[in-house]
Amino acid sequence: MLENAVGGADEVAEAASPPMLPRVPEVSDETVRSLVDDMNRDGVAVIPDYVQSADLRDLQGFVQNAVEGAGGQYVVFNGKESVSGTLLERLSESLEFQSLIRRIFELGTSLPPPSQSIYQVLRCLAGETGVNEAFIFHFDSYVVTMLLPIIIPTMGKQGHLLMAPNLRKERRFYVLNLIDKILLDNKVTQALLRKAHSSGWLKFKKVRMVPGSLYMFWGYRSLHTNEACDIENIRSTALFHFGDPHADSALRQKMGRAVV
Repeated sequence: MLENAVGGADEVAEAASPPMLPRVPEVSDETVRSLVDDMNRDGVAVIPDYVQSADLRDLQGFVQNAVEGAGGQYVVFNGKESVSGTLLERLSESLEFQSLIRRIFELGTSLPPPSQSIYQVLRCLAGETGVNEAFIFHFDSYVVTMLLPIIIPTMGKQGHLLMAPNLRKERRFYVLNLIDKILLDNKVTQALLRKAHSSGWLKFKKVRMVPGSLYMFWGYRSLHTNEACDIENIRSTALFHFGDPHADSALRQKMGRAVV
C-alpha cells in the first residue's frame, strides 16, 4: 500500500513538472564576438549542430505531420503559441538562447538589448503553394534574425537562402523603413530582382544550410529570400527575430507588427 501511495505521488509530481528545456550549448562571449564579426564580414554566421539529433528528429516529425495534414502544401506557424509543446516553444524560453540573441544584438549595435520578446515563425514549404513562397525578396523588421533549418532537401532544388548582406543601414524613422518596403514590395521590383538573379546580373550570397545548425544574420539590414524547392520535397525553417527598432513608432503601431 505504501509503495502504491508513493508511486502515485511520484506520478503526479512528474505530470506536474515543467517540460524539459532544449539541450543547447552555452556560447561564450568570445564566440559571440566571433559570430558578430562573421555577420559583419560575411553576412552570416553559424553554430554547427546547435540542436541535438533527437530534438531535431522530433521537430522533423512535427513538420512532416503538419504538411501531411495540409494536403502536402505550404504551412506556416506564427508565434510560439502556435508550436506549443514543441522544441521551438521551449527554445525561445531557454535562457541560453535568449542570452545568445541579446548579446549578439548588443555587441552588433552597441546598444542595450530592448525589453522585447523573441518573435518566431515556422515555415514549411511544400507543394505548389510552397513554390509561391520562394523568391520574395525582403528586409526583416527586426535587427537580428536567427534561422534554424529543420528539413532541407538533399536532391533537386533545395531552396537555398539567398542574401545581399548588410545592404542598408538602420532607418532612424519608421517612415523611411516604410518607403523601403513600398519600393521593394511590389510586382515590378520583385520581378526585376528575380530576373537580375537568374541572369547573373546581381550576385546574391547563397547559403547552403544544414538541419540542426543555427544561422544568424542582420535581417533588418540584409536583403534576402529563399530559392524554390521541388514540389514533392519539404523545406522547413524556424526563424527567430529580435530587436524591432521601430517598436515605439506610433505609425508602426497603426500599420501592425508583421515581419517585413
